Amino acid sequence: MWEENKSKASLIVHMLAGGLLSMIYAVMAFYSNRDTGMPLFIFIQIYTLAAMVVAFVYITQTLGNLSVSFRMVFIWAVIFRIIAIAGSPILEDDFHRYLLDGCVFVATGSPYGIAPYTLFAGSELSPECQTTLNWVNNPDLPTIYGPVLQYVFALAHLISPADINFLQVVLTGVDLILIWMLAKVAPLRYVMLYAWFPLIIKETAFTAHPDVIGVALLFGAFLLRKRGQTMLAVGVATLACCAKVFALIALPYFLFRKGLKHWILAFLVAFLLYIPFVLQGHTDMLVLGIFVKEWNFNPLIFEALRTFYSDRTARFICLSLFVGFWTCYFYWFHQQNRDPSNTIPRMDWIFGIFLFLSPVINAWYLVWLLPFAVLRPTFVAWIASFAMVFSYVTGLNIMGANLAAYEVHYLAYILEVSLIFVALLIDLLFNRSGLSGGTVCFTRSQNQS
Repeated sequence: MWEENKSKASLIVHMLAGGLLSMIYAVMAFYSNRDTGMPLFIFIQIYTLAAMVVAFVYITQTLGNLSVSFRMVFIWAVIFRIIAIAGSPILEDDFHRYLLDGCVFVATGSPYGIAPYTLFAGSELSPECQTTLNWVNNPDLPTIYGPVLQYVFALAHLISPADINFLQVVLTGVDLILIWMLAKVAPLRYVMLYAWFPLIIKETAFTAHPDVIGVALLFGAFLLRKRGQTMLAVGVATLACCAKVFALIALPYFLFRKGLKHWILAFLVAFLLYIPFVLQGHTDMLVLGIFVKEWNFNPLIFEALRTFYSDRTARFICLSLFVGFWTCYFYWFHQQNRDPSNTIPRMDWIFGIFLFLSPVINAWYLVWLLPFAVLRPTFVAWIASFAMVFSYVTGLNIMGANLAAYEVHYLAYILEVSLIFVALLIDLLFNRSGLSGGTVCFTRSQNQS
């Protein structure tokens, strides 16, 4: 009788929460489709409400020991994403670059080495592509996105030219596959956090940031490694690196103590992806170099270091700190685990420290961290994912503000940083389960709550 009551309570909680979140995301979709777009402060309020609903469901599940089914989590996740696809990108214009890259790739054979401003006077592009060209940001710089993403952009263009909705569908499909993979190895109440959380819905389904492709490939590579398919795991992990350079910090976990054939495979995968563009004279490396040397947005530790050091010195210190942390943890991981292939390193720590020290912290970068935070949740990972909403309070999104286009308002920045550091402090003091241990074993089943 008690178990039956718990099942009913769980069903009621999830139905009510799912319905409420559907309405919240529908409101986001409604505002996003308006000609004027979604007002910043309405977005922050709606985003906050969605995060509170997800937190309430998680807390209710945990304290009430309520069961949760994968079907329930997944069906609502699909519904939320369908609603988002019906909307438009929110407070972002990066998607115009993705669409233009697909246009240029199909039209010229390579998306690289071509600054958008050089295309304004040409006639190579279709009318649809000319329209998206008018809205591309940083038109003086060629594209920065890796070859795996470029093939996705080209495929999307071939099927539906200059259409953000089709790209949203593709990325949402990848995201749902990632949710399915997470459910194979993590308790479902943690999977629910990822599947329903507003940052994921906003950055992937609404705004079509393609980071989910890289992180899904990387997570899939760890699952393949667990199954003993080490060669295939190396190939998939290399694909992740060729989607976005972030994945390079995980690649050594697939190659360490492996034979020459694994290293050759990694080289061949990268070579085959890059060689068509190398032969045409350009890749993404030029703009990646500019990004590493010059760009900064919403940084944490880097911002503090710039108070005392030059920009270049601060970047060097942050890089050195990350390399030191990465090296120490890599050594510790392999000392502690006799069978590393059956465990996953704390990639939430690794990506978290990487972002903590990075000169650029965009909200969608946390898409790389959160799937791994599902395996061993910490307050700081999920609070940071909420706090990132305040990084949108910039001169670009506040009309008439005395701010540079990509300058975060100081009050929003203080609130964002305060939330992150308080969450980190809570983890250090109380959340021992989230911070202890350096690995996660692949032993959890889909039926766990």
